[in-house]
Amino acid sequence: MPGIVFAILTIVGMAAFTLLLRGALEFWPVGTTGILSRIVTLMLLGGWVLGTRSGWRRLIPGGMGRQLLLMGAISIVINLFLFGSLRFTTATNHALLYRLDLIFVVLIGAAWGIERIGWSQLALLPVMLAGVTLVLDVQHFQWQGHFIGDAMAVAAAFGFAVNAFIIRRILRKVDEAATALYNHGISTLGFMGLAWWQNEWPRAAQAAMSSSAWVRILALGVVTAAVLPLYYAALHRMQVWKLRAWLLLTPVTVALVEWLLWETHLNAWQYLGSLLVLSGLGGLIWLELRTQRGVS
Repeated sequence: MPGIVFAILTIVGMAAFTLLLRGALEFWPVGTTGILSRIVTLMLLGGWVLGTRSGWRRLIPGGMGRQLLLMGAISIVINLFLFGSLRFTTATNHALLYRLDLIFVVLIGAAWGIERIGWSQLALLPVMLAGVTLVLDVQHFQWQGHFIGDAMAVAAAFGFAVNAFIIRRILRKVDEAATALYNHGISTLGFMGLAWWQNEWPRAAQAAMSSSAWVRILALGVVTAAVLPLYYAALHRMQVWKLRAWLLLTPVTVALVEWLLWETHLNAWQYLGSLLVLSGLGGLIWLELRTQRGVS
């Protein structure tokens, strides 16, 4: 099951990305963090694409030019909505509502007949989503006063779900690293717009005086350059809904790392949530193994 291997590597990478992003945002504003880290990422991805295999020929769209532009345009909207929503809603609302991407993936796949999901598998997804809400401290969710920010987070989740199917189609003709290079290159424009919208330059200039701030940007860019191709490799080999279900393990991994490294205490609800996510994932693996044995 090579897809699952890439999914596990993606989970580890996304957990590292989340922790590094938090560290970078302690110094830099959001848009500037996106711009600077992407410069590092684009340099690494560009060097990898141009220096391996067939070089620049890997960037030939292969008839996927429109899809690549659409992917990039949606990525810009996702960045603007996802990070812009933090101005209008709480961090808890933001984190929880973005997890709706799994529901959107299932609905899109079913509505267009792109992916099939069995009832037994479908029944496990609410269990995993419930677990994630507990891990992310659902008790701090605020139901009123954040409509604009909440709506932006939901829109970002929908855009992420749509883009997953577009990227999966692109990967039929363009390899993972080249697709990541295109996506990150175009989506940088979104962070430029966000930096302009929020007038980040005074704070960015202050952060630029700190060597620790630059170290965190560099680390974030390096990790991103590794994670995005891994995610695309998993997306190329797995159904979209299944990969998104696996990635629900990312918040659990982040919580575990924080507990191990910084002795961050988890409450009883977060332990229960982690158990629900792991149980649901175990159920999905068991169902897949049973299906494979039945086919063989």
